[in-house]
Amino acid sequence: MNKAIDPATLKSASRQTPDIDPARVQRQSAGQVWSEFLVRVPKDFVADDLKEPSIWKKVQTGRFGLKKFDRLTIVAFDESWVAEALVAGADAKSVTLAKPRLTTMPARYDQLFQDENYRVVFNGHGYVTERKADGHEMTQVTANPDLAARLLAQLYPTRAA
Repeated sequence: MNKAIDPATLKSASRQTPDIDPARVQRQSAGQVWSEFLVRVPKDFVADDLKEPSIWKKVQTGRFGLKKFDRLTIVAFDESWVAEALVAGADAKSVTLAKPRLTTMPARYDQLFQDENYRVVFNGHGYVTERKADGHEMTQVTANPDLAARLLAQLYPTRAA
């Protein structure tokens, strides 16, 4: 009695769905009836995880607890996709979304600055300079890649006048 095992079933069973960090939920606007939020999801998050109501448990106990009819713009860690959704139901431990609309963002064609020791990378929250040898973030998060490249140049010693 040898049953065929579906590899997709094994993969989904062994994968832990990541929770959304409440620090990555920002209120865009607060109206009379509903609010609008921007949510940045963790690195290993996939769009299919939005179907799981329990990923919101930390958000529901945090600063911005979501409620019915709130509007969400959910952005992937690497900004490869964006989902727009409406909260269909919410309680103290979970949030159910009403049919998120997924939009795939175009691939980045411009190359970020790098030299033999460091490279500028997007870390999900902004641009940082990363050491190539071990992937350590060497600078603070910046809003644009040009500022991160300027901070990269400051990592090298300069001659005092």
